[in-house]
Amino acid sequence: MTGPNGKVRDGVILCGVFTVLIASLFTPFSLVTIWFLPLPFFLYTVRHSWPSALFPAAVLGALALILLHPLWIFGVLFAAATGMAMGAFYRSTAASGTDVVLAGLVVGAAVLLLGLAAAQYGFGLLSEFQRLWQEQWDLVAEMVQNSVPEASVPPLPPLSAVLPLFLSVLTVPTVLLSAWAGRRFLVRSGFPEKRLPPFHRWRFPKSFLFYYLVSCVAAFLFDAESWAYSFFAGSFMILDILFAVQGLSFLSFLLHRKGLSRGWLWLAVFALFLPPAAFLLLVLGIMDVGTRMRERLEEGS
Repeated sequence: MTGPNGKVRDGVILCGVFTVLIASLFTPFSLVTIWFLPLPFFLYTVRHSWPSALFPAAVLGALALILLHPLWIFGVLFAAATGMAMGAFYRSTAASGTDVVLAGLVVGAAVLLLGLAAAQYGFGLLSEFQRLWQEQWDLVAEMVQNSVPEASVPPLPPLSAVLPLFLSVLTVPTVLLSAWAGRRFLVRSGFPEKRLPPFHRWRFPKSFLFYYLVSCVAAFLFDAESWAYSFFAGSFMILDILFAVQGLSFLSFLLHRKGLSRGWLWLAVFALFLPPAAFLLLVLGIMDVGTRMRERLEEGS
C-alpha cells in the first residue's frame, strides 16, 4: 500500500520505531540499537521515496529539539539523511548493493562532519570534549606512573587526528548493519535483493587513490600542530586501512581462482600486525585499485 493512507501509516510506524530506538539509547540495549538508527528511514524511503520521508524526519527533529537537548537534532539528521540516501539508491533499479552502502557511508560521514562543525560553532562541543579527554588522559598517565614509575606515557594526540577514525567507527558499522537488516525486511516484502558482492569481488573506486594522494600531500603542506594536518593525517590513516583491506580482497580473489580454502586468508589477516607484511598488503591494495591486474589474470586463465 503506497498511496496517501499507506504513507501516513508507514510514517507513524517510522516515528514510533525511531522513538523506541532513541529511548533504547538510555539503556544497556544501546550497544546494539545505536547501529540501526537509519533503518526506519531506509525502509520507509524504499517504499515511498526520499521526499516522502522529509516530513517524518522534520517531526522527529522537532520532538528531539523540544524533549531532548538541541544536540540530539544532529543525531536525527544523521539517521534520516543516511537512511534516506541508502533507501533512494536501493529504490533505483540501476543501483547495486555496493551503491547503497557507499551512498550511506558518504552521506553519513558528511552529515557527521557538518554536525560536529555546527556543534563546535554553537556549543563549543569539540573544545569541551578535548578538555574532558585531556583530563582522562592525565588521570590514566598518573595511574601508570604510580604503578610503573619508569614507564613513559605518550602525549595526548590531538582530537582532530582521531576524528576521521571516529567517523569511520560510527558510520561504517551503522551503514553495514542497517543495510543488512533492511535488505532482509525488504526481500520478505517482495523487493529485489541488493547485497554487497563477495569479498573476493570487492573493488574500491579509483577515486580513493586521488583522496590518498591529496591526504598525503596536504599532510606535508600544513603545520604538524594544525587541525588541518591532523585531519588529513587521520584521513591518510583510514585510507591505509582501506587499501590493506583491498589487498586482502585481492588475495581472496587469488584463492578463489585457485580453488583454495579461504582459511589461508586468516594468515594474511594476522600478518597485518607485522609491519613489512602490512606494507606489502597496502601496496597490493593500491595496485589492485589502480591497475587492471585482476582483468589480466582473468583474461589469461
